[in-house]
Amino acid sequence: MNKLDFRYDVKKDLQNYENNYLDHKYPDYGRKDLDTAPFLWPSLKRKIDQAADDDKKVIIKDYLNNFAKNELPITIEIGALRKYWSSLEAEYFKRLCDYMKIPNDVGKMTVYFTTLSMSPYSVSNRHFYVSFFSNLPSQIKTTMHETMHIIFRSNYENDLIERGADKQAILEITEALTILLNYEFSNLLLVPEKNNKPSTKDLQDKVVDLWKQKVNFLTMLDELIKMRT
Repeated sequence: MNKLDFRYDVKKDLQNYENNYLDHKYPDYGRKDLDTAPFLWPSLKRKIDQAADDDKKVIIKDYLNNFAKNELPITIEIGALRKYWSSLEAEYFKRLCDYMKIPNDVGKMTVYFTTLSMSPYSVSNRHFYVSFFSNLPSQIKTTMHETMHIIFRSNYENDLIERGADKQAILEITEALTILLNYEFSNLLLVPEKNNKPSTKDLQDKVVDLWKQKVNFLTMLDELIKMRT
């Protein structure tokens, strides 16, 4: 049985808009002028931008309720990602857990489609987002990227805290490790992982260098922690 449950939920999509479009709560990692809603109609963006603060959420909610009426494309897209992912899930989780030296006991997670490009994750709630408007290979990459975040932090965050890593260091180390998708998991991807987060570049460069030296994961993690503590 698959570990991931894919779905579209207006309330969850609206929550993503509130946090990452209206309130800009996402970590910026040194990124400038990040557009979290490149798929919105320009006229809708203008309407939201020009509205009073109390009205912005209402406008977005109306848009999402109307979007949710498109049951056929939503059902097709959820089904396509579920089917594609089911062919990769067991191998990906086994390889990831073996590489990270942790038990292959991933547990359930929920994957919410969003009409934004921003795909945040929650370790405590064990969910993350994928963009509805991304292509299927990119959605697979996002799924691997975000599940790696949750699995890594679920197993190693307490250790990082004990060793002096603060919140920003934990976020940056977590992000940097996803460059491993291009190396340890490249045969499972059709599109490469990219580094669009400037504050993590030095860590990602170190991950690649250590991977090429065939350094094991625990030693790699030691080096990353030293770079941020």
